[in-house]
Formats: sequence, C-alpha cells, structure tokens
Amino acid sequence: MNLSVNGEARRYLLMTPDGVAGPAPVVIALHGAAQTPESFRAYFGLDEAAAAHGFVAVYPEGEGRVWNDGRPAAMRLKLVLRPGDDVAFLVALVRRLVADGIADPARIYLTGISNGGFMVQRMACEFADLFAAYSVIMATAPANYREECHPARAVPIQFIHGTADSVISYNGFWTPVGATLSAPDSARLYAVLDGCPPATRRELPDLDTSDGTTAVLRRWEGCRDGAAVELISIENGGHQSPARVDTRPDLATPFLGLRSRDIDAGEEVWRFMSAYGAPVVPPPRAAGKPLPPSSPLRSGKTAPKEAAKEAAKDAAKPAASADQRGIKTQ
Repeated sequence: MNLSVNGEARRYLLMTPDGVAGPAPVVIALHGAAQTPESFRAYFGLDEAAAAHGFVAVYPEGEGRVWNDGRPAAMRLKLVLRPGDDVAFLVALVRRLVADGIADPARIYLTGISNGGFMVQRMACEFADLFAAYSVIMATAPANYREECHPARAVPIQFIHGTADSVISYNGFWTPVGATLSAPDSARLYAVLDGCPPATRRELPDLDTSDGTTAVLRRWEGCRDGAAVELISIENGGHQSPARVDTRPDLATPFLGLRSRDIDAGEEVWRFMSAYGAPVVPPPRAAGKPLPPSSPLRSGKTAPKEAAKEAAKDAAKPAASADQRGIKTQ
C-alpha cells in the first residue's frame, strides 16, 4: 500500500491474519538498513505471532531502505542514502490505520531491528504518546540520547541484543562522529527516565542446545505510570533476531553470527508490548511537549471505546486487501 507524506510516496505492507477484524491491535515493524518490507517480513517471523495472538502486522519501508533515526548523520548512512521524513511517515501511517478502522488506537505498538531499532527509539523519545509500547532489537541507544531524549511519559520499552553482535556492538562503540551506549546502559537509560527501581535478573530456558546461545532477562518493573523496561541478552548471539519459527533469512545472515532459537522475537515482542494500552492517537503536537496532568495517557489504562471511535473519524480512506498464504496482504 502507498501513503503520500509531504509530497513523497511511502510504501508499507499490511498483514491481517484470517479471522482478525479491525479495529485490532497492530504491531508496526521497521526493517534494518537495505532491507525491503518483503525481505524483512520473511526474515523476522512476526506473521506467526500475529496469527497466534490476533494482531495485525505492518511493515513500512524507509526511504532508500534506510531510516532517519536519532544517531548523528554520519553513523546512519545519510551521506550515502537519502532518508525521507520518517517521523512524519510513521505518524501519518498510524493515523491512516486508525482512520481505516484497521488499528485499535489504544493498542498500536512499534518494533524494529538494527537501523529500524534506532528509529524505534527516536519515536519513543520524540513521540512517546503515539505508541503503547516499544521493542528494540539489535540496536542500542545513541550516546547523545543521554542529553536529548525527553519522552513525554514513562516509556515501556524492550531490548533484545546478542552479546557477540559484530555490527551493532552489545558493548557500545565510539567514533569521531558519534557513539552508542552498551545494551545494558541503553536499558538503564530508559529505566532512569521511567523512574524504575533496580532490575531483576533470570536465565531463560535453553530450549535449543544446538544453537550455541543462551538468553538472560533483566527487567525493571514498578516504574512510573506502570511502565517497565527489559533487556534480553542473547549470550553468543550475533547480529540476528532470534526466531523459533521457520523464516527465510537474507543471503547475508550466515555472516552475521549465531541466531538464537531459545526464544522467538515475535513472541517476546508481543509478550512484552501486549501488556500495555495507550489512549487514542493524540492530535499533532511539538515533539517532546509534555502531556497535561489530566491526560489519560498518564494512567497507563486503555481509553474507552467511545474515545477510540472518535479518533477514527478524523479521516476515511479506503483500504485494499488480497490473500497470501491465508494472510490478507496489502
């Protein structure tokens, strides 16, 4: 499907499992650099979780197959590939999904891998009230976020990262043009922003002893406004999204390190994010502008259905659909 944003034609795939009718929960998933929505969808394995749990999966495409995330320009290929106005695109996409009756505005979530994971964090910092919860895979926090990230509310956010990632280092890295935090420090950054108490730690079951990986969960609970932060560290995992379902990896993936099959990214993303409901999609506002104390967003509770219906009246544009492998594809 296509969406015009500031004069640019932007594209996205819409996957609705059989038997799911809108307004439904929606997970928007952002691809890594150089991927297409189609290749990302085949690699990520989110469709299986969508079918199992009854949510819609949406795969947008970054301009030039790259996202204009919150890192310094030289760290995100801007000098090579021209990214579009991705913030405006994602905001417009959310509004289209609500207006078309596809998305329940109280249950819209954002996840992404690598470059897409950095873009997830930009949206969490600048438009924290747009999505109910966030999940970041194979990406850490830009070091500049220690000064520049000012979310308008406590942000429920999940990190999944391999300790042997050779592309986006688990331990962070420094360059003359910018730096990233380690995966643990990235999670701690949001835990501090969310006012969380210390984390708990537990080892997850080693369900596939042949994959060369294990997983450890650190979780910060009891945060402000009912938020939580968690980090799943894939011990010995490479620059790979964990999956227990059958996927079609990109050709480059054999060179990116071990892929864990102890957990499944789609299932873990849904487990974490589905615990949260946000109020209706808010009207446009300046990024970082605080919400009023009376905003229902600060309660962490799902908005009433009547408010959701009002949000869907903003615009009405037709949605198209076709069937593919039992999943409606747009």
